[in-house]
Amino acid sequence: MKNIIILLTTVALVSCSSTKVFMDYDKDVDLKSYKTYNYFLSEDTGLSELDEKRVIEAIDSILPQKGFPQKTIPDFNVNFYAETYTVNSQSSIGVGLGGGGGRVGGGVSGGIPINTSKDMIALTIEFVDALNKELFWQAVVETRLKPKQNPTERQAFFNMMVLKALEKYPPQPNKTKKRKSKL
Repeated sequence: MKNIIILLTTVALVSCSSTKVFMDYDKDVDLKSYKTYNYFLSEDTGLSELDEKRVIEAIDSILPQKGFPQKTIPDFNVNFYAETYTVNSQSSIGVGLGGGGGRVGGGVSGGIPINTSKDMIALTIEFVDALNKELFWQAVVETRLKPKQNPTERQAFFNMMVLKALEKYPPQPNKTKKRKSKL
């Protein structure tokens, strides 16, 4: 029952959120050579110990489904860290008043400033070659940070972020069609 609630909450978050995903990888690396993973975390992930466990749990549920088992001696190590920041939005509402009659017209207008701020989180997940310690894949997921979540909602939140990050891993090579020249 708990898993169903987490799944439904994850689906709701994915469908309603304005999440941005940025992904990059080394095009010269053969991604097919990486079959197993483990963790090598930064000392400061920017997350609480509980949130670190939530991210690990989410990664451990997704990577094996994609055919990447966790091993003690892996082909690649997973690192992740998060940054939180605030985005300030300065908007205004315009109010206008005008009138006229005959050949005379006049108007008055003014703006009412509206300052809002959003707390954001950027979760970065990196895959690093276990032997040469070189980064070969990275995804950054940015979304609005939801305050006052209970533990189940928080797990669903991190599940959504990890799911978005790993959604297109491994990346598919671009299959661009070559145009035939008309010479």
